[in-house]
Amino acid sequence: MRDKILEVLKAENEELVEDLNRDLLESGILDSFDIVNLVVALEEALGISIDVEMVSPENFQTAESIIRMIEGIA
Repeated sequence: MRDKILEVLKAENEELVEDLNRDLLESGILDSFDIVNLVVALEEALGISIDVEMVSPENFQTAESIIRMIEGIA
């Protein structure tokens, strides 16, 4: 599952996976519009549904936090 998530992240923006622990929000790599697009891409590619309550800064802070969130769903 991890590899598939990384593929989706990389397809959306290669910077997302350059450093899995980089703060994506503070660095400006992700903004609210990017998060919405990323949620849609992850849902479509992985056949999952991400509850709106899970779309929080904590879950999209780093690539690792995104991976943990998705692995908790799948």
